[in-house]
Amino acid sequence: MVNMDDEQTAIGSLEWGDVVVLVAYFLVVLSVGLAASKLSNRTTRGGYFLAGRSVHWILIGASLFSSNVGSGHFVGLAGSGAATGIGVAAFELNVREFD
Repeated sequence: MVNMDDEQTAIGSLEWGDVVVLVAYFLVVLSVGLAASKLSNRTTRGGYFLAGRSVHWILIGASLFSSNVGSGHFVGLAGSGAATGIGVAAFELNVREFD
């Protein structure tokens, strides 16, 4: 059995591998952001907000999808489904792509 003190220490502390992963992640995100900002045309409003109209449609769609669907979406639908049945998600299952 685990002591409460040991459990609280394990939850509140990070191992060196955790720190390495976090630092590497932030360095990669920072370098991608700096490279993207250096390569982009930000002198005009269209260049800043629309990326100079040079972004592929798959990247735009992935960005919209990831902005729209988050963890709250999945947790909320799962909770509603557990409380009232699968019928609550019928609108998600029956969405038509093109009208």
